[in-house]
Amino acid sequence: MMRKCILKFLTITIVLFLAMGCNSIESDAKKAASLINKSIEQTHNLQLEEAEKNYLKAKEIINKYVEKNKTAEFYEHFASHRDKEKEQSAN
Repeated sequence: MMRKCILKFLTITIVLFLAMGCNSIESDAKKAASLINKSIEQTHNLQLEEAEKNYLKAKEIINKYVEKNKTAEFYEHFASHRDKEKEQSAN
């Protein structure tokens, strides 16, 4: 009986950690995509210092996933959010 409770607890804990990890990647990818798009817009407007700051913030987020060897998963979310924002701003 006690073993089953411990096993259930461990299973639930692992599932929660996995779910939190996925949400983190998606939210970080969304933030990085937004910063990159903002940086591109600022570059077009010749606001180069602000563009550089936003680019470096995005690069910092991206590097976090490069170090964790999760770049493929990160870039899937990143590209999706980047493209959605571009489409919305074009309309």
